[in-house]
Amino acid sequence: METFTLIRRHPALLVSVMSAVPSLVGNRKGIGLSWDSTDYVAVGLSMAAGRGALDVTGVPMAIRPPGLSVFVTLGDWLSVSPDVSLRIVNALCMVAIVWCTDLLLRRCGVRPLARWIGVAIVALSPALLDIFTMAWSEPPFIALILAGLVIATRERAWPWDVALGVIFTALFFVRYVGPFYAAPIALVAALVQMRRSGFLLAFLRAGTSLSLSMVLPWLWLMRNKDLTGYLTGYRVPGGGTLLDPFKTFTATLGSWLIARPPLDGKGGIYLNWNDFSAYMQVAGVVVWIVLVASLARFLVDARTRSRDAVVVVAACTLVFLTYGGFSLYRFVYHEMGPLDSRMMSGLYVPIVVMLVVALDSVRARQLRVAVASSALVVLAWHSTATVRDGIDYGRTGRHWGSEFHRTVPIHEYAAKLPADAALYSNEPQSLFAATFHWPIRNQYMYQLPYDLPCSRRYFVWFNQSFLPDGKPVGGTVVYEDSWGQVIDLDACNTDIGRFWP
Repeated sequence: METFTLIRRHPALLVSVMSAVPSLVGNRKGIGLSWDSTDYVAVGLSMAAGRGALDVTGVPMAIRPPGLSVFVTLGDWLSVSPDVSLRIVNALCMVAIVWCTDLLLRRCGVRPLARWIGVAIVALSPALLDIFTMAWSEPPFIALILAGLVIATRERAWPWDVALGVIFTALFFVRYVGPFYAAPIALVAALVQMRRSGFLLAFLRAGTSLSLSMVLPWLWLMRNKDLTGYLTGYRVPGGGTLLDPFKTFTATLGSWLIARPPLDGKGGIYLNWNDFSAYMQVAGVVVWIVLVASLARFLVDARTRSRDAVVVVAACTLVFLTYGGFSLYRFVYHEMGPLDSRMMSGLYVPIVVMLVVALDSVRARQLRVAVASSALVVLAWHSTATVRDGIDYGRTGRHWGSEFHRTVPIHEYAAKLPADAALYSNEPQSLFAATFHWPIRNQYMYQLPYDLPCSRRYFVWFNQSFLPDGKPVGGTVVYEDSWGQVIDLDACNTDIGRFWP
């Protein structure tokens, strides 16, 4: 009875909890795995065993932070598999995101219809479902961003600044771009607190939170520099002009609107403008027009809006501009990571909040009806896509986490090799996703000492590989099919170098 009373008084709680259902359905055959997913899992299991943050191949990981891996570590200590741990994490993060979305829209005082449409668009987002059915760092990252915005956009007692500091630190350790969200949120926190605490104290509190939150990240960056010579691992800039990533971001906005990924989700990680359909490109331009026009109109009438609404919209806009601008710069001068759905996912909810608050302020009745009707059409379209995608994802699993990947005969054979066998492969990440055997060295790492006691060595060679050269010679083939071979490389106490003469 008390539960029904709680739901009746706080229906957003029920919606938030129910928002976890699509990802749970999509993950029912196992969470999706990709290249970086395998490193997150490997690092988590490695830390659980007390070996430190070591990746799939058994070397220290610097290219990605270990934040998501901590959940794998905690799950392993509780005898919970990485698959189950990350499914739970994704579901809980979705609940938190939808709850925070409702809090922000309530704070802005938008009308109930607009608020529920905004909450539903987040809860039933195909773009978010695509991310929340994978073992990726984005789900906890987006949840932390929203929690930071909820705290920073209201006046608060000093313990909340401590909470902000913890969130800022966590943002970095989940994704290296965390500081480029933390900085604008800290600025908003200071500006909001000025009326209650004064200029100096407000900026002192927010600045202290931000500064202290960088202590542990700095130590981690120095660790990376010592190990690899790079602060965040070796990266290659994309070059070109700022227009190239801006076009990709525009098309990404369009893919969010029409609820389909480019190239049917098979485009890899190096997408560009031409990889997106004409519908996505046009839809992206439409999103920009609506976003800029609605925010401009909101700004013109800002004096007639509530202070909370202005603060929330300003905070979301500042986050959008800061991270968006940094992402354009990063692609050209630092890292060739395209401004795709994953890279820009932290801006998804702030964009929704900005649009809902700005469009809710429309006064003309006919225009208001047109806006509400359009929003309901988008919601219906997205809901349909989410249900369809959730069922499809859950039918067989996704990418390397799929049932098909696990049951490939060569994978099944490798998974049945002795637990104390030393594995090598020219596709170590893919093989790890099917076997969770650690570590799996590639052919160029055979001279590195093997970190665990082992009885015998095997090389799993795949005919299709991003590392097509360096196949060992002279070993005994113990399994072979169209996918590749499993080659016995003799006992671990013998010279492995003879197989690469």
